[in-house]
Amino acid sequence: MRATPRGRTWALRPILAAVVLAATAPHPAAAQNTSEETAQRFFDALSRLRWERVSAELHTAALDEFHLISRQLVESLRGDSILIQLYDASHDEWAGWSSREVFERSMSGLTRYARGLMESQVMTDFRVLGTVPEGDTIRHVVYRETTDHMGLIIEAAPTTTLVLEDGAWRVRENAELAVLRVALRGIPIGRR
Repeated sequence: MRATPRGRTWALRPILAAVVLAATAPHPAAAQNTSEETAQRFFDALSRLRWERVSAELHTAALDEFHLISRQLVESLRGDSILIQLYDASHDEWAGWSSREVFERSMSGLTRYARGLMESQVMTDFRVLGTVPEGDTIRHVVYRETTDHMGLIIEAAPTTTLVLEDGAWRVRENAELAVLRVALRGIPIGRR
């Protein structure tokens, strides 16, 4: 029995639909947003001191570094003071926090104890300029950083490194994170 042209058309429709769906579906390894969009969201959140939004753009390894610094502080001689003054939490509460929660709470604590450092972030304008790819999973985003320090304009064009993680670009390293790590290590909290 020969299929009619109309019968062939009906038989081909499910196949065509599957091909169209496969072609338009995002590739599992493809990032949902560009590295530049991720970097700009990170900088916008940083300049507004929105720590939950900042942490949402960070790579797991960057969050883990802050967790390690926090662990070192909590296990130091100043540990009880750090838990009380920086985190307002017990050791058991702190021990249950994820790296993301530790980062967010550490930055909130820094906002209280290092106002000048944090206010400088609020007075800084960040604009993404372009991207330099390194392979398929690393991007170096060049950005212009402009700070107005009491009328003195300071400009720089550093880079931030983003790494593809679970199909999304995440900030792995930049100058602002380096400063925040140093500030957290040297937070001025004494023994109580």
